Amino acid sequence: MTAFFFHGYALNAVDAKNRLSVPSGYRDTNEKRSGEKQLIVGPAERAPCLVGYDVLRFERLQAQLNERFAGNYSDERDDFARDAFGLNESLPYDETGRIILSPSLKFTSGIDKLAFFIAAGDYFEIWQPQRLIEHKGATSPAGRIVQQLLDARK
Repeated sequence: MTAFFFHGYALNAVDAKNRLSVPSGYRDTNEKRSGEKQLIVGPAERAPCLVGYDVLRFERLQAQLNERFAGNYSDERDDFARDAFGLNESLPYDETGRIILSPSLKFTSGIDKLAFFIAAGDYFEIWQPQRLIEHKGATSPAGRIVQQLLDARK
């Protein structure tokens, strides 16, 4: 089986109905990985952004949970399970590739009018652009790219 991974970046607008276009390459990768026209999106564990991935990643997360905790039902296991499964939303995309961000996802991420997508292999991140610049630094490669894309919109 050939592995398909998310790659690249994009800066897309969020419209008044909270619709956000997922980059076409990300949709293609998602459909090759899962055969589905929906993504799982939720808060990132270690960064102030959202993460998105294919629905089959849930199986990989469950396997990781089972391997890591091997039936040991502890507070740490419960926290991992809640973060992995409870805080995420299943978002189908329409024929034009748009998802609808819930108020919770928008609030958690700080995303308002623009969203910056950046791939990370088997998942991707969705950032409020200024938050990425602040978190990663204006001179980081991602920070410079985001700033260039923002400047091009002016």
